[in-house]
Amino acid sequence: MRALSLFVAVALDVLLASADDIKRAKVHARDVCIDCHTNVSSPGGGGARGIWWTDKCTKLAAVTAMPLQCADLDVPLDYTQPGLENLTLTLVKVAAVNRPVKGSIIFNPGGPGGSGIQTVIANARSWLTLTGGHYNLLGFDPRGVNNTLPYSCNMPGGACKTLSPASPLANASDVAIGQRFAASNIRSSRCLNRTGDVGRLLGTAFVVRDMVQIIDALNEDGLLRYYGYSWGTLLGATFAAMYPERVDKMVLDGNVNVHEYYSGWEIQSPINMDDTYDAIFSGCVATPTVCPLAELYSTAKQMQSVVDDFLVALKYNPVPYISSQGLQTATYGKVKTAIVLALYSPSNWPQLAQGFIEMLSWNFTGFFDVASSWYAGPDDGDDDLSAAITCGEQAFRADSVQDLKPLLDAITASSRFGGLDFGTDNAFACSTWRQEAKEVYSGDFRVKTHFPVLFIGNTYDPVTPLASALNTSAGFEGSVVLQHNGYGHTSIAQPSLCTAKVIRAYFNDSNLPPPGEICQPELPLYSENIGIGDWTGLSNRTTAGAAVIQSNVDDGLTLLTAVSEIAAATSPRYRKHGLRLP
Repeated sequence: MRALSLFVAVALDVLLASADDIKRAKVHARDVCIDCHTNVSSPGGGGARGIWWTDKCTKLAAVTAMPLQCADLDVPLDYTQPGLENLTLTLVKVAAVNRPVKGSIIFNPGGPGGSGIQTVIANARSWLTLTGGHYNLLGFDPRGVNNTLPYSCNMPGGACKTLSPASPLANASDVAIGQRFAASNIRSSRCLNRTGDVGRLLGTAFVVRDMVQIIDALNEDGLLRYYGYSWGTLLGATFAAMYPERVDKMVLDGNVNVHEYYSGWEIQSPINMDDTYDAIFSGCVATPTVCPLAELYSTAKQMQSVVDDFLVALKYNPVPYISSQGLQTATYGKVKTAIVLALYSPSNWPQLAQGFIEMLSWNFTGFFDVASSWYAGPDDGDDDLSAAITCGEQAFRADSVQDLKPLLDAITASSRFGGLDFGTDNAFACSTWRQEAKEVYSGDFRVKTHFPVLFIGNTYDPVTPLASALNTSAGFEGSVVLQHNGYGHTSIAQPSLCTAKVIRAYFNDSNLPPPGEICQPELPLYSENIGIGDWTGLSNRTTAGAAVIQSNVDDGLTLLTAVSEIAAATSPRYRKHGLRLP
């Protein structure tokens, strides 16, 4: 009886999403408070705008070797009605270690849903090394993240997980597309009825305005210094378009195509996924001493064909296996998700190759034991926060699977391996979404910033391709795209001393690389030290990096170690916050 009551409650939630609820709000610029300031007094007195910093930060439960300060800053909850209610942002700061201090850099690790606070806390020493040490490091959690306006569509007692329909990968069966569309429809209705107007307050434009509040309260020079990865590049580019005169230094690494993002017609994201997937096998064959899978197959094509055929067979023949959680089922969706997550960082590829050996022997306990270093298993439910932020500001909507099909077809054509299965996440989630952000930036992204933006794009990034960096950069006058000639998601996935030095020179000396500059990673695929590793023997392992490092051994090794440590701390987020925009 209780289960039936819960089912009826969910059904009523869906039915009560009236036409009025799903109207797409239109907010004009004149309706938005463009330059809202909160009343924050500085320690110096006199009522000047500022921030009260303290080293009493126990509420953050943070462990860091660097001295940490924190503060609260009130900003308008709703910039369309700024006088009604405030939202409290928690800020963290690690002070610069070199003089002169040139300001503060705000960090965003992507997601959407990544924590700027934890990004700074986890790797403060490494960020200071990479950016030159002349800047304070500043982190905050955007709306919806952790304690900043929390957003959850879950029902009490986990009922939503029990009653929601299955949401398999779209290529898992001939009925999976319909199942995913239905699941997205129900989730959008549940989120509307569980969260009310909260979802409308999470949009990127409001976060941009929160950042303006922060830089004003810092009492520096009113300019933004910023470092954003993945979805953080969308946030940074939107800030630069809305406030071009406020941009001092901005590094955007692993770029989202801003034009496709806001339109909702996102087909470019997976265009390099096949190249990255292919490199798992070609890199293995090229280094058989590190990749024992190469001992079983003579060519990369043969090796890849065997894995692909096995995945197809797994669609129709799921396999039970034993894990530490008990009896589990290895499905096409679980195995393929583990493989795609491994694409984010080549440091995972030697273990993935070993996992393939276990999988092809039908030992899925062994496969998932290996994959556990980068894949935490399927979440209990979909990432509601990511959907709320992304879908609340994307324009595309569909009333039926038939309306959605042209977009699905276009995305599928972008990648044979992952287009339909992974490139369509936003297409499904957003096509039925019922909460539009109160402000959605609708400008043209053609501006001249106060100082040019530095874009970084990997040649082989499985989810944020180099083409997206070039497309977004084209609208920002004077900006430069640095091509990082590596694999994985963002430049930290396969460290490069060249890239690290470009970043440091940009922040320290205001130097941009010449247009067309290409940086090479220091180590090849399947190197024993592709991850955090010991860089002290680098000059004996690679000719490409030896001459550069020998000219300044200590600094080069320190920079590479810093990038590797940032990468090691960042990769777990890929498991938590979805596939496309960590």
